[in-house]
Amino acid sequence: MRTARSLRVLSASLFLLSMTGCWDRVEIEDVGIVLGIGFDKSAKEITNQGNARPEGQQGKSRQISMTHHFAVPKQFAAKEKTTAQKDYINVVSEGSLVFDIINGLSTRLSRTPSYEHLRIILISEEVARSFDLRNIINFLLRNPEARRSIRVLICEGNTRTAFEKKGIVTNPALKLRGMTDGYRTTLRMPPIMKLGEMSENLTKKSNFVIQWLSTAREETKVSGAAVIRGKDARMAGWLDEEETVGLNWLKEQKQRIGIIEGTDPKGGGKIVYEVRKIKRTIKPKHKDGRISFDVEIKTEGRLREDWVASDDAFKEEFIARAERAAEASIKTSMNKALVKMQKKLRLDVAGFGKRVQIEYPQVWGKVKENWDSTFSEAQVKVQVKARIVEFGTRGSKGG
Repeated sequence: MRTARSLRVLSASLFLLSMTGCWDRVEIEDVGIVLGIGFDKSAKEITNQGNARPEGQQGKSRQISMTHHFAVPKQFAAKEKTTAQKDYINVVSEGSLVFDIINGLSTRLSRTPSYEHLRIILISEEVARSFDLRNIINFLLRNPEARRSIRVLICEGNTRTAFEKKGIVTNPALKLRGMTDGYRTTLRMPPIMKLGEMSENLTKKSNFVIQWLSTAREETKVSGAAVIRGKDARMAGWLDEEETVGLNWLKEQKQRIGIIEGTDPKGGGKIVYEVRKIKRTIKPKHKDGRISFDVEIKTEGRLREDWVASDDAFKEEFIARAERAAEASIKTSMNKALVKMQKKLRLDVAGFGKRVQIEYPQVWGKVKENWDSTFSEAQVKVQVKARIVEFGTRGSKGG
C-alpha cells in the first residue's frame, strides 16, 4: 500500500515538472530586437571638446551617444493607424559607460533589448579617433547574446543618419550588412571586419583597417578604409578608394575580384580590366642594417571594355597594350597606398612586418618594438605583371 502511494506521488511530481515549460523563456512581445548599434560623440562632449582636461582626468566621465536600432515586427507596425509606419525605431541615449546607457533604456522602453539578432555595429569617426575602441566594444564582447561575427564599420558622419531609411529599401541595418559583402566584387573596400577579429587585433595591438561608411551625401556608401592604430586602439586616418585598391593588392587575399581602369599608352582611350586571379609575393631584404622590400604582383583577368577607337581586341599588339595599361594602373594605386602608409600615417597595415618576422627572426626581434617607424623609412619596389586570358567574342567595334 505504501509502495503504491509513493509511486502515485512520484508520478504526480514528474507530471508537474513536465508542465513548467522553459523556465527562462521570454515572450517575443516582451523583447526589443536590436539589429544595429551606433556610437557617436554626445552633444555635451562635442561642446566641451575644446576644453583641456586636467592631468589624470583624461578618459574619465567622457560622454558618448549610443543609437539602438530596434526592429518593429510587422504585426506590431500594422496596429498603428498611420500608413507610413516604419518597420524600425531608433532610440538614442547618452552616458559615460556603454552598460550604463543600456541599463538606462529600461526607464524608457517597455521591452528588454535583445542582442541575439544584432547585425551591424557603426562607430563614428569622431568616436574612433578620440576613444579607446577596446572600451567601446568591451560590453558587446562580454554579452553572451552578441555574436563575434557581427560586422563593424567606421562611419564618416553621424551613425544615426545611416540608420534612417531612404527610399523603398529593406531595413537600414540589414541593408548596411548586405553592403559590406561588396568586397567580394570590388577592390574599393577592404574585407569585412567582424567583432571577434577586431577584438583580436586590438588585443595584439596590431594595425588594421575597417570598412569606411560615408553618409555625407543623400545615399550611404561603403568604400575606402579606416586605419586603426593598434598601439592606442584609435583611428589614425583613412584611405580613399584608390588607396584602398592599392592596399588590397598589397595584402594577402584568398580570392578577390574587381575592376581596374587603365589608359591605352598609344591612343589614350580607356581600358577596363577585370581581375580574376591575384598572386602576391613580398620579399624582404636586410643589408647594411637597412630593410627593404620587393613586391611582385601577378594577375590574370578579362578585357571587359575598351574605348580605343579603330582597334581589334584579337590583335596581340592591342592585348599587349591593354596589359600594360592594367599594370600601370595597378602600380599607381599600390604606390599611392604606400605613400599614405609610410609618409602620412607611418603605419604598416599591409603585413610587411610579418614577412620580416618569418624571413629574418633575429632582425625582427630588434625592430618589432618600433616597427612602424622602421617601415616608414623602408624602400619598397613594386613590379606588376598582368595577363589578359579572355576578351569576349567580339574583337572589332566595326562588327
